[in-house]
This record gives sequence, C-alpha cells and structure tokens, in this order.
Amino acid sequence: MKKIILSFLLVTALSQSLVQAQESGAPLEEKDIENAQSVYEKRKLFNQRTQPTERISRVKMREDVVYKLQTALGYVSAIELPEPALKVFVGDQDLFKVGVYEKEVLIKPITDSKEARTNLTVVTQSGRLTFDISVGHPETADFILDFRTEDKDVFVENAFREEVKKKEEIIKKEFEGKEAAIEEKAKKEAESKVVEDISKASKTIDLNQHVEEGDIRLNLISLSQIGDHYFLRFAVRNISGNPFPISKTVLGIQSYESANFGLGKKQEGFEELESRLQIQNPVPASSYEYGVVQFAARKLNRKEKPVFILWDEEGKMNLRIEGFKWLS
Repeated sequence: MKKIILSFLLVTALSQSLVQAQESGAPLEEKDIENAQSVYEKRKLFNQRTQPTERISRVKMREDVVYKLQTALGYVSAIELPEPALKVFVGDQDLFKVGVYEKEVLIKPITDSKEARTNLTVVTQSGRLTFDISVGHPETADFILDFRTEDKDVFVENAFREEVKKKEEIIKKEFEGKEAAIEEKAKKEAESKVVEDISKASKTIDLNQHVEEGDIRLNLISLSQIGDHYFLRFAVRNISGNPFPISKTVLGIQSYESANFGLGKKQEGFEELESRLQIQNPVPASSYEYGVVQFAARKLNRKEKPVFILWDEEGKMNLRIEGFKWLS
C-alpha cells in the first residue's frame, strides 16, 4: 500500500513538472526528471528520521531552570506542553506576539532587532516554566521546545507526589484520631486497672458499734484497707437544736498486760496513730453527718485493742469506743 502511495506521489510530481515544462515551452529533459526524483527521495528520507532535528528540542520540565528560546522574524516558535497552560505572562508585548492554544504556546517576534529580548512565564497545573526569549538568525532559531515526551514522567511524578501528600494528610488525620482513641482507651483501661487493683487490694469489715451521750451519738460503720492505708468510716448524729463542734478525734492503740496470774488485764500504754479526719465541722443541728479517718495500715497483736475518741470543742463530752473489730 505504501509503495502504491509513493508511486502515485512521484507520478504526480513528475506530471506537474511536465505540465510546467510544456507551459513554458521548454521540453522536459531526462536530467530534470532525475533531479526531481532525487530531491523528493532526500526529503522523504529526511522526514523519516527517528531523531529530532536541531530546530526541535525535547526538554525536561524543571521549575529551577530559565530556558532559552531564540525566535526569528517571519518564523513562529512553539512551546509544547503535556497539559494545558493556565496562565501565560510575557514581559514585552510590543516586541513579541504570544498566542496560547491549550497545550501549545506560540511566540512570534514583531521586530528583527537582535537586541530584542524579554521573558516569558507559563503556569500549568503541575508546575511553572520560565523562558528567556530573544531574536536571532533563522538558521539558529528554535522551532519547537517539546516538554511532552520526556517530561511526562515528571508530571506523573508531580501528580503522584500530590496524591501522596493528600493521602499522607488523610492518614495523618486518621492516625491522630486513632491515636486519640487509643490514648482514651488506654486511659480508661488504666483507670479500670487501678480500680480493679484497688478492689483486689481492698478489704472491708463492718463494725456496727456505737456510743451515745445526750443528744450526740457516735456510730462506727466500717474499717477498710486500700493499699497501705486504713479508712475508718463513722457517723455523728446530732438531734439537739444546736451545732455540735468537734475539737479533736483520736485513733489509737491501747495495750494491756496480764494481771492476777493471767486472770485479768491492766492497761500498759497508749499509742496515738497519726491520722487525718474528714467530716463537716461543726455537725449541724438535727443532722446525721458521715466522716472518715485515714491512717497508715497497722496490725494488732493479742495484747492490743483499737480505740476511737471524739471530743467536743468545750471538752465536756468524750465519746469513746474501744475494742472494735480490726483487719487481720
């Protein structure tokens, strides 16, 4: 098929030469036919070359490079892009005419002055191109700067990096959300573990002992252990018409020694334990207030008994409970 087309084109060219020779009145010589065929073959061979010519340059796109492009009066130079140009800026529109046609930017000088010069900036979706435009001889002019072929990978890479960046932002937000959720979960688990550990380490016994004097009643409710601390819970009932001020509470250990050949006991010594009291003070009139005494855990031997004493502010009332149950 190609041979048929080429033969047709050759016959057409020879026919036109014959017509021109006949019109001019000069006979077509065999040498002229051979020259026409030689010119055609050379042009065909030139157009079939695989490498770019000197007037067409394949260029890789870089934002940190100022590309040089030389134009010539009567010629147009083209910048071919892999994607549409969004914006094009030219320094001197009086010296150069610039046209934009989607992926192609055409530059044509209006003067043949070798001093004519300007800059050109092309902005695309994937980057920016900067050019130094000049005017020169046609034999050295740049016809095409082609950014389409080699730069495809660059634009693909730019697009890929953009997608990676977006994905990184998404992953970062997801990670931060998951990290916050993990931290919250860890916090709850830690709190739950603390509660569990306290629960495992805690012991509680009910006391249910009381002493009463006048309108004031002292109830011992329970004794608990959490870790290395004891907590004595108690309550004060005040059914009088006046507030009941508490001046002091004492938690101590009363020790005894055998007497009368082991048939009796007598007090040997009293040890006051360092403690911390929490209760509303004074206790309001006609109320029932709960309190707690916190102190360091301590074991008792057979000769020791716990004592809890509560004094009023005036020192007239002494509510004392001794020998209540203790944690073993």
